[in-house]
Amino acid sequence: MKVRDRIDVITELFLGALHCDGEFSEDEREAAIRLLSDLLCVAPADLPKGVLAQIESFSLESFDLQESAANFLSDPPMAKRRMLELLGKMVDADGQHDWREDLYLRALADEFGMAPEDYEDLVVEIEISDLPKDEAMQRLRESFLDLVAPPPIPPEALA
Repeated sequence: MKVRDRIDVITELFLGALHCDGEFSEDEREAAIRLLSDLLCVAPADLPKGVLAQIESFSLESFDLQESAANFLSDPPMAKRRMLELLGKMVDADGQHDWREDLYLRALADEFGMAPEDYEDLVVEIEISDLPKDEAMQRLRESFLDLVAPPPIPPEALA
């Protein structure tokens, strides 16, 4: 499948990565525009208006990682890895590394059905010495899920 045919899904995955740390800087916005333009082989000024609108209106709360990742399940392993490499480039756009970005890459790789050894060079290994590794990773994943889960509706809004 051509990039152009699923640019909306690619844009969603990029924006999910850029927003997962709770911030979306102008540097990240510009990096997304540059990279999406490169993928479409157009100048940034010629990026489709729908893609620009998607960048401006993206909401992490309504983003569904599983649904977006499903568009890549039939892709070959190297295409999935390439997507993770591009996302790694995106999360580095702000010059800071956040563990939530790392968790996002891991969660996406998991949704892609990739084995950890197929992407371990793209993520940071976090060591927490006082917790067993599985428990430490579970706590980090839960923190990430708290970030992407929609906030609860306050009771007064239902009245």
